[in-house]
Amino acid sequence: MFEDRVYVACLRGRKLYRVTPDGSSAERLLDGEYGRLRTVAAAPDGSLWVITSNTDGRADPKKGDDRILRLHP
Repeated sequence: MFEDRVYVACLRGRKLYRVTPDGSSAERLLDGEYGRLRTVAAAPDGSLWVITSNTDGRADPKKGDDRILRLHP
């Protein structure tokens, strides 16, 4: 399912990108909705796990931070 795309989480940019392996196109999936995004990984069921990183002293934590998000791209 993920062979044709690479997923990149951005701490500073607070975005999740879906990028073609050759870098010719990129699509924003999340854009500041959850704050700083530290890691993205493929889950066994085909979804994505995205980990937020807002309570490390470098962001503005909100109630419920930090967390693991489960996405179905």
